[in-house]
Amino acid sequence: MPGKELLSGKALLDKLYDQPELFKYYMRNKRWAEAKSRYDTTRDVLLFLQADEEMLNEFFGERGERGVILREGLFPEDEVQKAFYEAVVKRDGGYENKNYEPLQKNSA
Repeated sequence: MPGKELLSGKALLDKLYDQPELFKYYMRNKRWAEAKSRYDTTRDVLLFLQADEEMLNEFFGERGERGVILREGLFPEDEVQKAFYEAVVKRDGGYENKNYEPLQKNSA
């Protein structure tokens, strides 16, 4: 895009580290889809950037054998499960809808 620069370095990391707080804000306000979106986007970006295991554990927690949580991540597991349940299972009957609505243009 002309005139727009991509985030890089510290700005990108800062934005990633803001996402867990946004997730928690949306959870407190029962905005399940927005909360789930923060989690999903952060996961996708970190995987795309090939984040190391230490960083993935920091964001998403560390599991032991049989999925036992050894360390909670910045995205609390119980809240992630609740966001998924409320946004997908309860609302959509268990199917994630990949037919997204187009973004609305800002009126400003």
